[in-house]
Amino acid sequence: RSSYEIQVSGTSPLNLTPNTKNTLVGDLIPGNLYTFTIFAKAGNESIISDRRTLSSYTVPARVNNIIAFKENNNSLNVSWSPPEGNKSAYQIDVLGDHPQQFNVTAESVIITNLTSNFQYTVRISAVVGEYDQRRQGSSTDISVLLSDILSATNITITSVNLVWIQPQNIEDISYNITGFGDPSFIWSGSTEEALIENLTPGNQYVIHLSATSNNTVLYGYGEQISLYTIPAPVENVSIQSITTSSISLIWPIPAGNRSSYEIQVSGASALILNSDTKNATVDGLIPGNLYTLTIFTKAGNDSITSDGTTLSSYTVPAPVENVSIESITTSSISLVWPIPAGNRSSYELQVSGTSPLNLTPNTKNALVGDLIPGNLYTFTIFAKAGNESIISDRRTLSSYTVPARVNNIIAFKENNNSLKVSWSPPEGNKSAYQIDVLGDHPQQFNVTAESVIITNLTSNFQYTVRISAVVGEYDQRRQGSSTDISVLLSDILSATNITITSVNLVWIQPQNLEDISYNITGFGDPSFNWSGSTEEALIENLTPGNLYVIHLSATSNNTVLYGYGEQISLYTIPAPVENVSIESITTSSISLIWPIPAGNRSSYEIQVSGTSPLNLTPDTKNATVGGLIPGNLYTFTIFAKTGNDSIISDKTTLSGYTVPAPVENVSIESITTSSISLIWPIPAGNRSSYEIQVSGTSPLYLTPDTKNATVGGLIPGNLYTFTIFAKTGNDSIISDRTTLSSYTVPAPVENVSIETITTSSISLIWPIPAGNRSSYEIQVSGTSPLNLTPDTKKATVGGLIPGNLYTFTIFTKTGNDSIISNATTVSSYTVPARVNNIIVFKENNNSLKVSWSPPEGNKSAYQIYVLGDHPQQFNVTAESVIITNLTSNFQYTVRISAVVGEYDQRRQGSSTDISVLLSDILSATNITITSVNLVWFQPQNIEDISYNITGFGDPSFNWSGSTEEALIENLTPGNLYVIHLSATANNTVLYGYGEQISLYTIPAPVENVSIQSITTSSISLIWPIPAGNRSSYEIQVSGTSPLMLTPDTKSTTVGGLKPGNLYTFTIFTKAGNDSIISDRTTLSSYTVPASVENVTIENITTNSISLRWPTPDGNRSSYEIQVSGDPSRNFTLHSKNVTVDGLVPGNLYTFNIFAKTGDELISDMTTLSTYAVPATVENITVNNITSSSIYLTWPIPEGNRSSYEIQVSGTPSVNLTVYSESVLVGNLVPGNFYLVTIFAKSGNGLFSSGTDVSAYTEPECVKNFKVTNITLHSVALNWMAATGNITSYFIEVYRNANIYKQFNEESESVLIGDLYAGIQYTFIVCAMAGDNTVKGCRTEISAVTHSSSVTLALVYYATDGQREQNIMAQMNKLVSERFPNQNITAVWKQEKRIL
Repeated sequence: RSSYEIQVSGTSPLNLTPNTKNTLVGDLIPGNLYTFTIFAKAGNESIISDRRTLSSYTVPARVNNIIAFKENNNSLNVSWSPPEGNKSAYQIDVLGDHPQQFNVTAESVIITNLTSNFQYTVRISAVVGEYDQRRQGSSTDISVLLSDILSATNITITSVNLVWIQPQNIEDISYNITGFGDPSFIWSGSTEEALIENLTPGNQYVIHLSATSNNTVLYGYGEQISLYTIPAPVENVSIQSITTSSISLIWPIPAGNRSSYEIQVSGASALILNSDTKNATVDGLIPGNLYTLTIFTKAGNDSITSDGTTLSSYTVPAPVENVSIESITTSSISLVWPIPAGNRSSYELQVSGTSPLNLTPNTKNALVGDLIPGNLYTFTIFAKAGNESIISDRRTLSSYTVPARVNNIIAFKENNNSLKVSWSPPEGNKSAYQIDVLGDHPQQFNVTAESVIITNLTSNFQYTVRISAVVGEYDQRRQGSSTDISVLLSDILSATNITITSVNLVWIQPQNLEDISYNITGFGDPSFNWSGSTEEALIENLTPGNLYVIHLSATSNNTVLYGYGEQISLYTIPAPVENVSIESITTSSISLIWPIPAGNRSSYEIQVSGTSPLNLTPDTKNATVGGLIPGNLYTFTIFAKTGNDSIISDKTTLSGYTVPAPVENVSIESITTSSISLIWPIPAGNRSSYEIQVSGTSPLYLTPDTKNATVGGLIPGNLYTFTIFAKTGNDSIISDRTTLSSYTVPAPVENVSIETITTSSISLIWPIPAGNRSSYEIQVSGTSPLNLTPDTKKATVGGLIPGNLYTFTIFTKTGNDSIISNATTVSSYTVPARVNNIIVFKENNNSLKVSWSPPEGNKSAYQIYVLGDHPQQFNVTAESVIITNLTSNFQYTVRISAVVGEYDQRRQGSSTDISVLLSDILSATNITITSVNLVWFQPQNIEDISYNITGFGDPSFNWSGSTEEALIENLTPGNLYVIHLSATANNTVLYGYGEQISLYTIPAPVENVSIQSITTSSISLIWPIPAGNRSSYEIQVSGTSPLMLTPDTKSTTVGGLKPGNLYTFTIFTKAGNDSIISDRTTLSSYTVPASVENVTIENITTNSISLRWPTPDGNRSSYEIQVSGDPSRNFTLHSKNVTVDGLVPGNLYTFNIFAKTGDELISDMTTLSTYAVPATVENITVNNITSSSIYLTWPIPEGNRSSYEIQVSGTPSVNLTVYSESVLVGNLVPGNFYLVTIFAKSGNGLFSSGTDVSAYTEPECVKNFKVTNITLHSVALNWMAATGNITSYFIEVYRNANIYKQFNEESESVLIGDLYAGIQYTFIVCAMAGDNTVKGCRTEISAVTHSSSVTLALVYYATDGQREQNIMAQMNKLVSERFPNQNITAVWKQEKRIL
């Protein structure tokens, strides 16, 4: 390729060099989804490859400006500013005694179910994307502690922000805070908030709050809390050493204290270290893997953590082990190795004498070519990781290449029993030659020279002489391909080179005979005849592998030489077997096939490494070699034989692997949420590797002796199919596949919390776990399991017994529900049921016995409230209680509720009330809204008594009867009744017996309460007046004093509230002395948040406007900003400042800002308008300059503007306003320097950045330029000074239109010398300004220097016949040569000289 191109959505393309294999694309927006399209280019880059596309989100940026507000002892309101760039949600992690994790989309959250007086860390990070595209930004933490009065809303490394609740109805309060720790501290002040600084990181502080008013200690007010500052982070972490399975870190001990360190390692278990550690080795890592190590300190109960410090490194890749040589040729060596454990980015193979070879990370073999035959090569192989600077241990292997074949074999008969053979050395190197003599007495020996005499041969026997070059020794010995020659020696006739289709015959000449002719007759197929007078003949076109009988005879002078001659028999070499191919392969056999060679043969032989040779009949054209080992490499050498099988063809070699044995009896050894471990017995035979293909993941490659594997990086609860097979050779020969399927263990349900609890149900909620599942199962003690659909994230378990403790065991299931996750357990009581059948018995005038039926279900105790003149609260375990210390003739309400559990597990049931009044004789044991149950004492020793009860009230009533109990009904709620008891016996009034009591019926509750209006400081309620009477209403408002209202009120406004606060209103009616109250009605609402005021513009740029405002009074959940302009936009934020960017320069924008509460109540709107700064004027061009003006132009800047402001600095200075993109600045002084600054101006007078351009005006022309004197060699000039600022004058002197000289002169006159006499010169003068680079207009004048005559005395000796003109010509030539720059003409003047 010529290059790569990467196209990234929203950015410029990136062009890369052709050997690049990675790149970094920068300047991206955080949290954005980018699509990368990469392709290769060739030629002139108009030819491109197919495109490959990949998408990914960038990591979101960190959130900022976290603020925490206490809602109550168990909940916290946290808000923050959105991060730069984009996000789809925020992940909230609450670290503490009951960890929570959930996602929100807004920039605020109310976190509930916190434990009072426990320190929590709230961790917020932005997230984008889903599943494998999910990206999570760095987190921002805030540490808090909530308590009844004193809370810490922001705990940092060296400071803590404390807030507390002011005592009610007390003024002039001073607070004292004492902190016990190292260092201890004291703070005093009158505000309800304090920032304590300069604390020690990671230290425990016990903080005590007390208060005084008017110099008097407020006893009973105050609180003590205990907290830890955040430990200092670990900084300057560096890598000390790296191995294949470990990374060692070292760091300086941070300031302050800590309880421990934790190192989180991607893909490994966290490492916990003691507090004084300053180094650590993380081991058990995978070789060549990239690991991200996050180290942080912890304090307290380890739930308080510092910011994490992150460091990334690769482990050293595992070395390449068990490297072996797979095949060797004359010019190449093939190496093979099992893929090492772990990962790597590439391999490097260094070969002595060649360039290094870089290989892809999953390579497990390499062919090194272009080598020299017979050379020794050393191969060094190692793996590389990361940016290839991290390398494994090196592994070295040496081998010779196979020597090349010898050439040009020639055989000479020495005698009937010996032969001389010589040859040319092979290409490359060799250390010796191996000689094999095949025949009746085979021989084998080595020689180092290129010739050999072979002896001990049998006359008239055909031999094959085989020669091959060799190098090395022992297991490094390499033998080249052999070159054969076939011969037959005899007394007279011999064959010195027998080939497939020819034979070279030589013979001995008869002695002492001349003029000999030889005849050779060959009998075979085909037969042949040869005649000639030489003692050598080459017979060609014979049939391969054929038997020939050859007869030699001779004649001399046409006479047959009887007794001379010989007959020999020989075979031509059989044709080799060619085009052999592998027809089929099994685990124990390889079948070969080939076409039948030309000619004849007696048989074939197949030699197989490691087995006995296979002999085949001559017409065979295929063979199956069985009994082989699975997965083994076999080399087959096949050749044809003839004669007595000692004459063989050239050998054909073919290699092939048998199919490796399949992996059988694979079983699952263990399963986790992210991995499945397989195990199997090692199959028979050999293999180069195993491959495990897993649906949805990359294949896993294993070494040949492996018998188990763990496939990691899986998704919890997913079904995976594993296909495992053995491979051999170059991995193209694979065994039968074995398939096995299994689910991973589903991820457990974590962070289960209780959402709601009733008497018969408990609702659980949890975040959906990672991965998949087929269902959830919730096992509840004492009930049937509950099965839920896989996407459920909450459940209500009903049919429970009130007041019972239930343990919920929740886990996920997958597959056929036989694979289950780890169980998560959570326990809770149901709310106890309401007690029933309350019965009251008067013990005496000051005590009361109350009994009741136990509630349905269970309870551990009963809580008793006695409401009246002396309220009481206590617990009992029995279903009855005697209440003492009551006041006679005072009406009480007894409130009973069942309770179970303790501390955060405490559950209290709904209460049941009974109202009573005790007196001497007559008492009321159950007073309701419309009835009263009266009981009284019978007079002693009197019979036949009748009782009369008269009730005075509205309505009044009468009752008569003979029992000592009466139920009076249909009374008016909340009414006062005076009840009189009298009695008669035998129609006689029992004087002195009886009693009168006063009581109130219970007032009717307030129903159908609604909110009439809401302001920032008040909420108005309205309701219909309840039936009956009442003495007053009481409205209890969380965080304020109760409000008492007159009995006929049907609406009220609760004022003095804080803007944006959530208030709960509990309203009830009261009767009597206000101790008799109705059932309560509850209603909640937010006040309107306070409006955003005093908004100021903090900064304005060309494309952004920054606003800031003080925090309004009260609370709010967020701010809403509406931006009107081009472009318009709306957004929500949680900070008290905002930068609105992406604006158009110079545009007018209107900002509407209001606060919002949780239920979307909004404050009054605050409106502010301003312009963005106009864009800067750029690319100013100076179009024309004169002596008094400068003309400028520029392109229209981006955006809008109302005008341009031109500031001209110089003499004179000028300010101009123009409305177009050009300006002519006039009335300037010639030769002056001017700095022109141009600003764009918006409608409200905002200026852009100024752009400067500078220029000199041109100087004016000089005047009265004249020549004041001329000589032979000079001219004097002068002129009047030019107007304006002049730095010098530039003088140019021309002769014959060519510059003769030029220079600068500072005065208004000049004498120009070094001129030639009698020559016309032109003089030009112009004024100069600035640094002598700005010229004014040119003024010129011409003048001729004076000429002169010279008498030259010359003695000239002339012979007769020369003329006068010849003398003058010679004279002028001499003068012009001697004085080339002078205007001289020779004139003849004759003088007579007397000698």
